[in-house]
Amino acid sequence: MIVYRCLITGDEMLSDAYKLHDVVDSDGNVVEGLMYCESKNIVKGGDDVDIGCGNSFGGGGEDDAVDSTAETVNNVIDGFQYTETQVGGASDFKAWLKEYFQQIRKILRDKGKPKEEIQAFMGTASGIAKYLLTNFSDLQFYLGPAFNPESMCFSIYPEGATTPNFLYIMGGIDAEKF
Repeated sequence: MIVYRCLITGDEMLSDAYKLHDVVDSDGNVVEGLMYCESKNIVKGGDDVDIGCGNSFGGGGEDDAVDSTAETVNNVIDGFQYTETQVGGASDFKAWLKEYFQQIRKILRDKGKPKEEIQAFMGTASGIAKYLLTNFSDLQFYLGPAFNPESMCFSIYPEGATTPNFLYIMGGIDAEKF
């Protein structure tokens, strides 16, 4: 199993249980260094256990009462304890991105990463920033469990979707294999 942790907070932001996909801009170009995973709504709680036999053992009929202990949650938000937050305007977000990229560069340097790897990460910064700023009005912003505003992930609803895709700046997370 691979767990993706934020370099700034150490928060678990994602795992390989969620397939990562390349982010593609409106011109059809891959945004290097930015990946997304799809999310879905799931029912959490309740006592309904389906053993694969359908209604063979009773229950599950139209007359059954709704389980009041069950709630519908987004699997990514709930699974990684994200909390939605707000960012002022696009200029505030642009300033945040600049600080974020500088902080990640410092962390990579302090960890002794090769200069080429750091330069490659910084080379993706402008494309990531352009994509995120172009889509600013459609983004939602999330903090991890540490509630540290220096580290966020983002979500955006693809056209026609009922649940968002979550966006991750891959240079800012570290893959940890278990």
